Formats: sequence, C-alpha cells, structure tokens
Amino acid sequence: MATASILRKLLLVLLVVGALPALGRAAPEPAAATPDAIAALLRGDGDLRIAKRSLDRVELLSLYEPRQFAPIWTAERQAALTAALAEAESHGLDRASYGMPEAPAAERELLLTDTFLRYAAALAHGRVAPAEIESDWTMSSPAFDPAKVLARALDGSVAGSLAALAPSDPAYERLRQALARYRDYAAASRWRPLALTVPMKLGDSGDGVDALRERLAAEGFAAGAGDGFDDALAAAVKRFQAAHGLGDDGAVGRATLAALNVTPAARVKEIKLNLERWRSLPRNWPETRVEVNVPSATATLYEPGEAPLAMHAIVGAPQHPTPVLRARMTSILLNPPWKVPSSIIENEIRPALKRDKKYLEHNDFVYVEVEGGRELQQLPGPKNALGMLKFEMPNPDDIYLHDTPARTLFRRAGRAMSHGCIRLEHPRALAERVLEGAPDWPRAALDDAIATGATQRIALPHAVPVYIVYFTAIADEDGTVEFDSDVYGRDRRLAAALDAGAEAPPRPTAKAVLTKHLSTAAQ
Repeated sequence: MATASILRKLLLVLLVVGALPALGRAAPEPAAATPDAIAALLRGDGDLRIAKRSLDRVELLSLYEPRQFAPIWTAERQAALTAALAEAESHGLDRASYGMPEAPAAERELLLTDTFLRYAAALAHGRVAPAEIESDWTMSSPAFDPAKVLARALDGSVAGSLAALAPSDPAYERLRQALARYRDYAAASRWRPLALTVPMKLGDSGDGVDALRERLAAEGFAAGAGDGFDDALAAAVKRFQAAHGLGDDGAVGRATLAALNVTPAARVKEIKLNLERWRSLPRNWPETRVEVNVPSATATLYEPGEAPLAMHAIVGAPQHPTPVLRARMTSILLNPPWKVPSSIIENEIRPALKRDKKYLEHNDFVYVEVEGGRELQQLPGPKNALGMLKFEMPNPDDIYLHDTPARTLFRRAGRAMSHGCIRLEHPRALAERVLEGAPDWPRAALDDAIATGATQRIALPHAVPVYIVYFTAIADEDGTVEFDSDVYGRDRRLAAALDAGAEAPPRPTAKAVLTKHLSTAAQ
C-alpha cells in the first residue's frame, strides 16, 4: 500500500511539472481566415447568407478588397468587440441581436465585421429612421460612414470607436442610468397595480393610503413614515404628478392612479424608445438654442453661462400635430397680423359665421387684397390669435413660436390644443433674451413698440437655432424621470417598427477605398 501511495504521488508531481510550461502561455488564437477564403465568399453572386444572416456583399467587398482580403479580427480585436457588445443593453439595445454563431473561419470573419457595423450603425443613427415612419419628421439622422468607423477601430480602439458614435449629450447618459434603475425596479417587482378608491386626498386613512405611500417610495418619491394621507404624502403625490405631466393637486384621481399603475417593465420600454430616438437625432446641438419638447408641452432657451429660461407651451392637438424639425429664429414680429389658413376658414370660421353673421367683425377679421387675390387676416390687437409677438423661423412647415391672448390655457396639464404652431407662456421674456446684443431693444423699448399697436419686424442680432423634439421620457439632473403622454402615437409607431424588425436606414456603401490607416493596418 505504501508503494502504491508513493507511486501516485510521483505521478501527480510529474503531471504538475509537465503542465507548468503551458500555464505561462497565452491561449492560441483561433484559426485565422485566409484571404483566398474571404475573397471566394465576397466575389460570389447573389445574396450572401451566413448562419441564416443576410450580409451586404457589396459593402463588405468594398471594405476587404483594398486590404487584399486580409482578415481583420485577431483574437484581441474579437475580445474587444465582445466587451463592447456587452454595453448594448445599457443603450437599450438587445445584446442577442449581435450574437456570433459558430462558423468556419472565413465566414466568422465576415460575421464579425457585419456585427461590428450593425452595432456601430445602431449607435450612430438608430435602427429606424423616424422620417421613414413619420410624415412630419424633417430632422435628419446623423451620417454614418462604415469605412471610416472601421478604420478608426483598426487604427485605435474597437471599443472607443463604438462608444464615440453614441450621443454625448448628458441627457442621453442620464437616460441610460435611468434605464438601469428601472430595470432593477422591474426585476425586483418593486411595485404592483394599486386597487384604490379614488379620489384619495389629504386627511384620508386606511390600507390604501399605506399602499400608496409604499408605491411612491418604490419609485423614489419618498413620503416618510407618516400616518394617513398627511402633508408629506400629498407633497410626494405632487412630485409624482409633476414628473408625469399631470395636474399637481396632491390628490389621487383617475389619471394619477393610471400613471401609478404603469408597470416598471412598461417604463423600461418607454425609456428604451427614447434612447433610440436620441440616437436618430443630430449630434452636437448648439449651446445657444430654443428647444421645444412636444409631449411635455414645454419650451426652453439654453445659453452658455445662463440659467435656462423654461416655460409652458401649447403645442399641436393630435389632429394637428406639431412636426419634429430644426430651424433658425431670425426675427420677431411685433403686433403681427394673422393670415388665416384655408383649413381653419373652412373648418372653423365658416361654421362660426352660420352661428354669428358678424363673427368676422366681432373678432377683427378682414379680407385684404394680396397678389393673386384676397386673403383673410386677423388684425393686430388684443383678440389676435398670435398675441403681440411672433418669433419667425422660416421652415417648410410654416411653424413658428408666438404669444397668445388665451393665457389661462397654460395652467392646464394637457396643452396639446393648437393647430401646430407653438404658443409661449412668457414670450416677452424670450424676446428680451434673444434680443440681447441689439442696443436699440431693451425691455422698455420693446414694451413701448408693442404699445403703439403698429406691426414692426425686428431682426435678431444672431440667429437662434430652434429644435422641436419629441421625448416622452426625460431624466432630470436629480435622477427623476419625467414621463409624458405619447400624444401623437410616435412611441407606438416606433415600437411597432422595431418589433417588426425594421432596419436602420441603409448604410452608405463604401465605394471608395479605405483610408491609409486601414490599408496600413493590413500590412
């Protein structure tokens, strides 16, 4: 027995000693694809399908031919791509969509390149071009050049080249962080639908009040450990309502209960749709700009070194949607007349005339002679639908920002009620800010000119970019996520396009040879 034990120990020592040289060696690289095998795949005819995936033969040929079909994906680069793809979920993208099936070396080489380019395109301009599913979306998506992106990856960092394609705006990063948080809420089933008797208000008590307190705390709207529907709970309800585009009265009615009962999984979907929308928008927004977000019906002026000037707005009703566009505000029209669109004449004014034959006279409407005929105008004055100020920003949709005499409408929670243009809560404050640098137009001079009642156009000292956007989920700097109604159904249409497997807009075929960086990398 002793001899057998000694023999087993000697055998173990020999095995360990024999394994030692292998412990210091790196894992061997996978078998590399040969240029001839890559060329044979790409120079064929018809569709190129590998592992049930359709690949763009023309694009891949344009990328590999300048390299004499040398393979790209070393073990190190494959590992870097795998690590980069692990970030897909944090962008709201499905990691499984970028999986790598097993395949022979040459086929795997092309699958890796296709995976890199598809993920790069998704980060660079989204998977669905909004203009292809929305008739009134004129803001173009960012350009994407696959050859340049691949060249940067080979000349530098695979992960770095991909990360640089996503939006760099802090609002996008905050929304990514919110996505992670709401995924945690969903995984932990942080809240379930409440069965409450509404309305529920200050002074109420019972199990329903306790359940409400727990539900609010689960999403970060802490109300303390009070007893009954107290002031702290009412304040938490108000914060929740403000973050969900609801009237913030501090009581739980039907609309507030409906918002409370949206599941965390549904909120995750909303955030993912808004991340997708962010990726489809232009990059590098100017520091000075006016931004109108339609779902929240708000307008904000951003300027370097200045606190944002934020205000309520009134946007297009569902039957008159405000388009998504980018324009430049160039002038302000004081005491503007209003040229009445023919659709409003037919649908609103003619029926009003049947009820009141003096409707035009009572509301300061007149027909005026213009080149080619007559047009109906509303004269400047207190009844004018444009108020005292019109902010002119030439665009094909003839959308503009303006004042309004109907001031009480800004107090409503739902403010989608215009014919498409945007009414502003504080137009004079905006005028004063955008006219800074025009020495003849301090606030007093502006007020005096308006008081005359005369129509006057003031050119801005500097054109101000205006972005009209559509975000139904926005993460604030404190982490609170504002969820607003999908007033025009754009979320619904985007989700349907993504669920149907709609692809991003076709990547431009790289017809030119790769840059010197890429050619050098092949040598």
